[in-house]
Amino acid sequence: MSKLSREEALSLARRALPSFAIAGDAEIAFVKHRENVVFRVADPRGCYALRIHRHGHRTDEQVRTENAYVVALHETGFPVPEIIRSRDGDLFAVVRDDQGTAHQVDVQWWVQDSTPLGNADHALVGQDNPDVGIFEQLGDLCGRFHRVSRQIGRIHGYSRDPWDADALVGPSPLWGDPRGLAGSAADRALIESAMDSIRRVLANLGTGSEVYGVIHSDFSPENVLTVRGDLTLIDFDDFGEGWWLFDIATVLFWYHRHPRAQEYKGALLAAYERHMEIPETARAALDALVLARGLTYLGWASDRPEVETSAFLRAEALPAVLELCRKFLDASTHTKETPMTDRDSELLARRAKTIGPYSPLFYDRPRHFVAGERVWLTDADGQRYLDAYNNVPQVGHANPRVADAVSRQLSTYNVHTRYLSEPVIDYAEELLATFDEPLDRVYFTNSGSEANELALRIARHRTGRSGVIVTDHSYHGNTISLAALTTGLPVSEPFGEHVRVISIPDLDSEQAADPDQLLGRAFAQVDAAIASLQEDGHGLAALLIEPAFSTEGLPRLPEPYLAGLTERIHAAGGLVISDEVQVGLGRLGDVWWGHQATGINPDLVTLGKPLGNGYPMGGVITSEEVLDDFSSANLYFNTFAGTPAAAASGRAVLGEIKDRDLVSRTGDLGRHVEARLGAIAAKHKNVGAAKGRGLFFGLALVDERGQANAPLAKNIVEALLRENILISRIGPHDNVLKIRPPLVIEKNELDSVIDALEAALHAEAPEGVERV
Repeated sequence: MSKLSREEALSLARRALPSFAIAGDAEIAFVKHRENVVFRVADPRGCYALRIHRHGHRTDEQVRTENAYVVALHETGFPVPEIIRSRDGDLFAVVRDDQGTAHQVDVQWWVQDSTPLGNADHALVGQDNPDVGIFEQLGDLCGRFHRVSRQIGRIHGYSRDPWDADALVGPSPLWGDPRGLAGSAADRALIESAMDSIRRVLANLGTGSEVYGVIHSDFSPENVLTVRGDLTLIDFDDFGEGWWLFDIATVLFWYHRHPRAQEYKGALLAAYERHMEIPETARAALDALVLARGLTYLGWASDRPEVETSAFLRAEALPAVLELCRKFLDASTHTKETPMTDRDSELLARRAKTIGPYSPLFYDRPRHFVAGERVWLTDADGQRYLDAYNNVPQVGHANPRVADAVSRQLSTYNVHTRYLSEPVIDYAEELLATFDEPLDRVYFTNSGSEANELALRIARHRTGRSGVIVTDHSYHGNTISLAALTTGLPVSEPFGEHVRVISIPDLDSEQAADPDQLLGRAFAQVDAAIASLQEDGHGLAALLIEPAFSTEGLPRLPEPYLAGLTERIHAAGGLVISDEVQVGLGRLGDVWWGHQATGINPDLVTLGKPLGNGYPMGGVITSEEVLDDFSSANLYFNTFAGTPAAAASGRAVLGEIKDRDLVSRTGDLGRHVEARLGAIAAKHKNVGAAKGRGLFFGLALVDERGQANAPLAKNIVEALLRENILISRIGPHDNVLKIRPPLVIEKNELDSVIDALEAALHAEAPEGVERV
């Protein structure tokens, strides 16, 4: 903290002006007074940011290094302020006060019409709710910065303290000792244990160039300015060498308690990785770096007890960091994970060099599977895992009936639909027989993405309009037009001007709300979306939804919602597209299709993944009227969709489901699961609600305040993995456990999944168990 009073600093700033050829009568306005004192200065030439460095905090070489680095960044075109040299050509000036004490002063052009991208203090206490796009911007800027700084490296005359393990969690940390802020001996011991554990993680991570280089080290939203959509990175006061991900960790620390923390993290990392690859070893160390970042703030406050900011850090940051310490140490204690084998590490490296490092992988340590049977997968080490997640093998892994049918057909012949082929028509007839009137026609495709793309084409042709309504956390495929309406994961394509977004009402997450008011607000959103599309000249072509809204977290809807939603779409002349890639083929139990289970009357139903039990195929189901209208004007043809081999896989899947009565059986199993999950939800405070239907189910996990608890959900997923059970998580906040096994799972296998789930809940969140 600068010891200068504001008046002393102002006098010193005035003395410094001639050193930078700034008019002596320039206007000077105070900006901030923390480590350094910053003024905004204006004269006829323009506006400047003038900084007086804290006396004795940096050597001349360190100040010169900082500004020289900013100059080097600016010369590459990276968005940083432009440094103004002193009259003698140096990057700062030494100015003496009335007592003859020398102070370092530097100047840069003021970034005009700018505002900080966010407020870290507000983030920690939950007083802001930034859009996920903010984190995409931060990740992109950070990735670009690291890419450039990696090229620049250590500039000539480099002199800065590194942000290595000693600086973060060593005996004398760079920003001060966090243990000094501990309010009790127990808290001090907790912090010491966490520091020891972090040092071990960082020692294993190492300081190779792929994980370590010149970083900003205070990369918070406050130090990123936005000017009409463009970003500028400021305040390099603490820059130096450190782990690349420490800059990311800075953002994550301030937002780690936010209900959308996992969504923000995903957007941040995805945008960052467009520019900088994150090695798996670094990704595994990210939690340690986030905690290390939090500890540095405690150290800063401990060294500066008189500062107002320190009072905030003691009141708000200290409890948050202690909580992180406990979770980090608990995770270290509970982790039974074995290190990745050399074989798998080599395979991972080969994967990155071929299909790239951006293709997502499940789990902290990816699993390498080599065989499957029914609901079981076997890894390369011979370990068997109960697969309670994958719906592609709808009737079981390596189903012999499907495999044999495809093999026989491929050994016979395989042509496309420009030739007459009996197996394709047999399959089409059997598939359409599971639908209700008027859905009696099918287009075959290769995938769910292709099916949704075709459905949108049909809707636009049928209506003569382009507007589409989707939900606020959805994903329907990988094509350009589908990327333009994706709201549930990061994409680089701009969001479509012809797309409007609605939120799905969830009685579980809004229990305090009156159901009628909740329903009214939801319908008002739909009406507004339709009106907006009409006013902007797009009109309404289609509503594209999944009838169970699984990506949205399996919400519990007010009963009249879906009927009212589809009525409004049809009244506006739009078509309803039911995306059943995940929820079709009996997944929800008792009926074949998701729209039948939920009461939607769609104009088009899109299918994918499970149709062929792993053989790539999809489809669009519609009516004779719609097909005749579209196909009479558009020649639709697909080389690999609707081949006899694809039809063989599809018929085999239908045969398995019918012969084993899997639709009714799934309904019965689903009711058993519902009862068990309901009992868990009733007695565990960290379970907000049981979710789902049939064999698509889960639990919504919350914290003590009833807010989405993504970290707990992640811990549960990893805990079940250690028990050789595969599940995942979904929802806007990544806090809903996603359990979706092949339909051939047995009741005792389901019970073992739920038993393991309940045990993991008790182990990971023991404080949430009700005492009865």
